[in-house]
Amino acid sequence: MRWMIVILGGLVLTACADGVTSPDLEAGALVASMSAPDGTGVLTANGWYEEEEIYYLLLGQEEGVTARGENDLYLIGGDREYQANVAEFIPGEAGYSPHWNVNMVHTAPGYTLEDILASPWVSGHYPEALFDDVADIRAAAQAGLVTIATPGVVVLCPILSEEGAEAPGNTELSEEFPDFPQEF
Repeated sequence: MRWMIVILGGLVLTACADGVTSPDLEAGALVASMSAPDGTGVLTANGWYEEEEIYYLLLGQEEGVTARGENDLYLIGGDREYQANVAEFIPGEAGYSPHWNVNMVHTAPGYTLEDILASPWVSGHYPEALFDDVADIRAAAQAGLVTIATPGVVVLCPILSEEGAEAPGNTELSEEFPDFPQEF
């Protein structure tokens, strides 16, 4: 099943888009005012959920909120820096909410991309996605291969169908990413 996040209203504050690439994410760093290149519509992005591609809208950071509900979003090396983000829940599951707690994933000190690739938790979609499932990210963290930082940022990114993401007037972010470096 494929899903997408859709942005409503023409004004987009990106929290899951190309505008954030810093691995040292701070609470205020996720907000960047963005709209579709032609000034209309909304930005949409692809992501991953349990080995499946999903889609969502980019509605921005929630001000004054440091955590909300159970739903987590994992940014691998930075916000869409090397791959699409990974969501914990989708609509219809207990715990789903369009409000996602942001988590930053980086290689742990002393480990490299090669160590992750040699693990059982790497995605079958690599090199398109190093991780495509939250359970695998958490297992890699438990094994000490990656670290997960929680900067206290909540973003609003409702999931939609692929058709909704591709609807006229919406602008999809690129699904092309650079290769992963040995440490991210």
